[in-house]
Amino acid sequence: MFWKKKKVDFEIPDNNGDHREAFRIRPGGDRPILLKAGGTSAYLVNISGSGCCFRSGYFKVGVVVAGTLTITSDDLVFPVTVRVVTKQRDLCHCEFTKISSLAQEAIHAYVLDIQKLQIRNR
Repeated sequence: MFWKKKKVDFEIPDNNGDHREAFRIRPGGDRPILLKAGGTSAYLVNISGSGCCFRSGYFKVGVVVAGTLTITSDDLVFPVTVRVVTKQRDLCHCEFTKISSLAQEAIHAYVLDIQKLQIRNR
């Protein structure tokens, strides 16, 4: 009968290679984020509320390092501690191990602003 719905089999593909728990964005060219840690500084390749990625050949997997994160467009500087989870050549994929709730809120607001900007520019 027309009111009976057919059962649809649908399977969501499982990507075992991606262990991210939060959406990451690439900081805009006019709104970079700078990480200073371990005596080096680098602009972030991407960021989320739970971690970041930057280019450096200096750090090894598993290293935990304290530093500061600067959102240059908002003149915000706050302390963070990151742990290098994986490396791909010179890309260090990190998770935040120590971060204040204020800093995390600032990162979430930054990510949301960039997402809105990207949607507007489509």
